[in-house]
This record gives sequence, C-alpha cells and structure tokens, in this order.
Amino acid sequence: MSQDATPAELAPPNADATELKVRIGAFVDALVHHDDAAYEEQFVHLLTCTRALVDRKLRMDGRKSDTRDVLGELMFTRLRQAMLQFVGADDARQATKAAAWAMGALCAVGTLQEFAKAFDESLLRASADARDFNFAGRTDFICVEEVLQMLAAGKHLGCLSLEKADNRLDIFLKDGRIVLLDPHHVVRRVLPGDSMRHRELSEAMVHEAETRRVRDGVPALIALVELGACKPEESRELLRAFGKEMLFEFMREETPFLFSYRRLDALPANVEAHDIRVNVTAALLEGSKLNDDWKRLQQAFPDLDAPIEPCADMFARLANTPLSVLEIKLLSLVQGDTSPRAMVSRLGLPIFDVCEVLARLARLGIVTAAVGPRALLGVGDDPAPTDVKESVRAAMQALDANDDQAQRRSAIDRVFGATPATSALSALDKALDKALDGKDGDGGLDQQLLRLLKRLGG
Repeated sequence: MSQDATPAELAPPNADATELKVRIGAFVDALVHHDDAAYEEQFVHLLTCTRALVDRKLRMDGRKSDTRDVLGELMFTRLRQAMLQFVGADDARQATKAAAWAMGALCAVGTLQEFAKAFDESLLRASADARDFNFAGRTDFICVEEVLQMLAAGKHLGCLSLEKADNRLDIFLKDGRIVLLDPHHVVRRVLPGDSMRHRELSEAMVHEAETRRVRDGVPALIALVELGACKPEESRELLRAFGKEMLFEFMREETPFLFSYRRLDALPANVEAHDIRVNVTAALLEGSKLNDDWKRLQQAFPDLDAPIEPCADMFARLANTPLSVLEIKLLSLVQGDTSPRAMVSRLGLPIFDVCEVLARLARLGIVTAAVGPRALLGVGDDPAPTDVKESVRAAMQALDANDDQAQRRSAIDRVFGATPATSALSALDKALDKALDGKDGDGGLDQQLLRLLKRLGG
C-alpha cells in the first residue's frame, strides 16, 4: 500500500464516493491555505454532497459505510496535510510534539466544525420538509398488527413501510391482501428445506441483490430470483417465505419503531408480476403463534449477546446424535465466545432460527441454556407440516382414526342386535342397563362386572 493511499481509494470504485473525495480534498486545501473564495466554493460543493448522503440515509438507500467513509476521508486528508508540515519541522523527532501534532490534526476544530455545519444544515432541511406519506406513527402508540388490519379491511392500495434501526420493510397492499414484502436487508441466506437438503445463497449474491435495490429500485427478493437464487417454479414460495419471515421479525420487535403509509395509484409492474397473494389475517395469526414460540425461546436464551457454552459431555452425546448440516455448522461456532446474535451473519439464519437450533441442542444436552432440558420440551421441534400434501396426509390420518372408532362401535352394536334405526343409546348400553336393573332374567351376572363392561363400552 502506497504512502498516499486513502481509505476511499481502498474501497470499491464508486462515482459518488470519488466525487465526494475530490470535493473534500479541495475544501480542506482551501481551508489550510486560507483561500476564502475557494473555501466558499468548495463548501457549497461539500454541502451538496452531504445533503445527498443524508437523503440516501433517510431513504434507507445508502450503504452503512457511507458516513464512515466521508468522515474517514476528511480526517485522513487533514492528517496527511498536518504530517507533511510536521515532518519538515525541526522538532519532528520528539514524541510529545508528534503526539500533539497528531491529536491536533485529528481533532482540528475548524475542519470538524465546518463538516458538522454541513450536516446540521442538511438535517434541518430534511426535517423541515414534509415527508410524502398519508399517515405515519410509532408502534408504541398503535401496533403494526392493528395498522395492517385497518389497511386490509379498507382494501387500500399502497405501500406500508416499517423502519427500525437495522432494517426496513416495504409492504405492498391491494384488495385487502399483501402483494409483496420487500425487505431492504436480506438476513436469511439458507433456503428453507429439510435436514437432508441444504441450499445456501452466497454473500456476493445477497450483496448484489441489495445493491440493485439501491441502484435500480428493484426489490431485493425479486433481484435474488432474477439472479438465479431458485428455480422459476419456486420463486413465489421463496418470495413468500423470506418476506413473511421479515414481517414476523418486525412483529416480534420489542423496541418501538416507525411506520408510514403511502397511497399509490398503481403498484409497480415488477411487484404486480410477483404477486405472492398473502392473506393479512392468516399472516397475522401465524406471526402471533411464532411470537409465542419466541417468548419460550427467550426463556432459554434471555441474553442474545451472551456466549453459548458447550456441555461438559458434549462430544459423548454427539457420538449417538444425528445432526443436520445447520447443526454441524452451528456447533463449529460454539467455542465459548460466540453469542446467538453473532451466529446470525455467519450462519445466514435469522435469530429465531438460530435460537430454535440451539434449543434443540440444549434439549439433547449438547449446549447449555438458562432453563433445564424438561423446560425445553417442544421448543425447537420441527414445526407442524405446512406443505399442502403433508397437511392433507395428516387430515386423512385423523379421518381414518375416526372411521376405525366408528367401525368398532358399529361391530359392537351388531353383536347386540342394534339396527340403524336404534336410538342414540348404543345396543351395548341398553343391554347393560337391563342387566343392572334385573329385567333380563339373568340374575347370575356380577353387578360390578356389568358396571365395568358398561364403562368400557362407553
């Protein structure tokens, strides 16, 4: 790395970053050389770039490193100018003088004050202008479930945006149902499947999808489909699963977050083309059930930033335990210093799935949890079948069980002479009632045995 290399030069090339770098450098040079005319001109350019950066942040379209790059470039340029002057000085070898020069360059009041002024003016301008929405609020006043129910009941056409600290979700609504869910940041990289199949999206593909969303306005999940994340016939299921999962994450959020609704005359064409047709009421019921499961998981792992500890006999228990690919990957991270939250990005799973896998491993005695194995019964188990074929198969099994019970009763009725016209009481009940009353002429039957048979027949 060359001596004059800057942090922006080490980052991937970007037209906006390059332009901002040039403007900051010219602004600092004018400030150092006390050129008032150039200083005013460059400050105007810097203010324009700063406003563009703030606008991208407000739209949740900017990258997380944008602000860091701007501040880093400004400080690096200022430090380089100061060090060039310091090296030519006579007292450059003194440690105290070197520390004073470096501290003065990094904490240059004039430079940081001008940059702070640019940011303040941009933020004031952004907050003074009215945002383009029909209504907005916070979830500490009205929860997102009630907002969705109200919009669905009115069959509104528009976009509901949910925004928290680390993500934003755009929900496109039409005719009382959800057309598409568009998260700005894709948390999950592992595609849904069973323990025998494991498909994982690369970080580069997810990054490209999120970049296309910022650059071209294409929803990130649609961009994943267009990049070949799944087969064409599986695209709707992927859009539905990934989107609903993000909605449920917002529903579980305990910290209040912002929401805003914008009425639209028509949905974007790419949104209409990928209609996932999700019923609002069904989605909210499913999310409520998952919210209850999440509360049970929180009892097992109350602190998501606390390291997961392996059990003392972990390897002995692993010898006879079949593990899935995800469980093996997770166990490779359990080294006494990795928390559940830190596993999210490394596994490509949302925090809910990470805690579910940890709950199953804790129930098997492989890792530790805040509660005992008996309290974890049912936590982390495989969910109820959601596939149509599995649901039909479960329903048919329940019907077969009912038919078997009815056939047993019918056989008993035929033995005791019952006919289809018999009253609601079974023939066995009638026979036993007569015996107990002594009207059948057989006084040799044991009364206790008859009562027992009657209970068994019922």
